[in-house]
Amino acid sequence: MTIKFRVVIVLGLVSFTGLAVGSRPGSAAGQKILIKTEDGVPVVYNPKKPAPPAGGPSSLTLKHDLTIGRESGDENYMFSELRSVQVDDQENIYALDMKEIKVRVYDKSGKHLRTFGNKGKGPGEIDTPLRMEMTPGKNLVIEDFASAKFVFFSLEGACVKEIPLGKYQFLIRFKFNSQGNIYADARTYDETKSVSELIKFSPDFKPLATVASFEASTRRAPRALTAFSPAFSLQVTGKDNLIWTIAQTDKYEFTVMNADGKTIRRIVKDYDPTKVTGAIKDKLIEDSFGEQGIPAGYTFDVPSHLPAVYYFIIDDQDRLFVRTYEFEEKGDGPWFYYDVFDAEGRHVTRFCLPEREMIFVSKKNKLYCMVQESEEGIPQVKRYDMTWK
Repeated sequence: MTIKFRVVIVLGLVSFTGLAVGSRPGSAAGQKILIKTEDGVPVVYNPKKPAPPAGGPSSLTLKHDLTIGRESGDENYMFSELRSVQVDDQENIYALDMKEIKVRVYDKSGKHLRTFGNKGKGPGEIDTPLRMEMTPGKNLVIEDFASAKFVFFSLEGACVKEIPLGKYQFLIRFKFNSQGNIYADARTYDETKSVSELIKFSPDFKPLATVASFEASTRRAPRALTAFSPAFSLQVTGKDNLIWTIAQTDKYEFTVMNADGKTIRRIVKDYDPTKVTGAIKDKLIEDSFGEQGIPAGYTFDVPSHLPAVYYFIIDDQDRLFVRTYEFEEKGDGPWFYYDVFDAEGRHVTRFCLPEREMIFVSKKNKLYCMVQESEEGIPQVKRYDMTWK
């Protein structure tokens, strides 16, 4: 669950500088990145502030350069409810509209190229799209919840194949490696508990190995609800390494595993948890139940502090962009922080964006965001140019 704030999107040039602490001359004492070997695995311990190594980038400038999404006019540029954004090697942009059951495709200048997708439960049709991913083999894959299947499309929009999900129909996130294997956060339920498993599947969706698992929640009374639900957040690097974390908890750490399932690195970051104030609690309740508040007879568990990590993405240089729950109030509302780690797991800089802008892809020094609702109430795709120094 996210905290919804009403914000105004400010366009233009924004610069963010990581504090070069502990690794460059004149840095603050005691703020160093420490690398220790524990049980044969290197563990990168990051301090609270960025500590970019000498010779590497320590600042990031974002310049807004493209917005797709209009309130009226040409329907090819209008969205009803955006769900996912993907980008290919030619910088074409693919936007999944959950309500319209359409994928709209644009070139790098924002010109509409084509639209595909049909609603239904038949072959090649989509009923309830939850997420869209792009495979290294350059197919688009849409998870259809209602039909419990993956539907593979070519980038031109032709249906390539379908894979039934079987008993793993409750998938939260999924990613592909270069061999076609699928890593997925799969939920299973019984009468007493809900279990989340990070599973490696074969290309035809046969389970090969359980990477990690945890009990998501012990079934409580039907009227007992909680503000945050732990879930796996995962990415696959260009070298087929899996990076994963259990998001929406108080742990700020990542595990890196090679294609054989061996842990090759852990990344840990110190941080100051954000205290849940009365205002934040009120917004959590309003976002969950509306203005009427918690219904009579229900309980709503809100922790004393916000979680450490919401989710993360990686770019084509295997840098991690981690969306945290830390925010700062600006003149136009709260902006949430993203921590940036290099491919070795070192915290090099950070930046913040309005809460409504969810980053989805970073490729060729461009950052692509999905805006579920702009200040004018319009779903949009937004792109920033990134300059590293």
